[in-house]
Amino acid sequence: MGYELRDFLWAETRREQPDLPESPWAEGLTSDDRRQAWLALLAALTTAEREVARLATVAAERAAEHGADYPDLGAAAGMTRQGARRRWPGLSRRGLRGQRTRMSDVATDRRLAADPVNLAADKV
Repeated sequence: MGYELRDFLWAETRREQPDLPESPWAEGLTSDDRRQAWLALLAALTTAEREVARLATVAAERAAEHGADYPDLGAAAGMTRQGARRRWPGLSRRGLRGQRTRMSDVATDRRLAADPVNLAADKV
């Protein structure tokens, strides 16, 4: 998958910067051309790395919302449970359930929903 990703990113980089050589490893490039090509590929790979990390976080959050725990997240991400907990703190089922419960308690407080102005005045 690594070479395919690299080649895809290089093709996208060349599409955006058509003056780049066919590839950074092509024969006959000057040292400056090769340096510029590798820097362009590095920029594309770094951008992709950040986006993949963001998408992985979203996937971990969604999995946790649907019941995944840290051992599940770690197994899916190729790391230990502790590694998953360090990478995505606060995603335990209990933590997410607790957040939903607290928000649910506020939303279903009938007194607040019925008359929030008078309820606030009662506290003064």
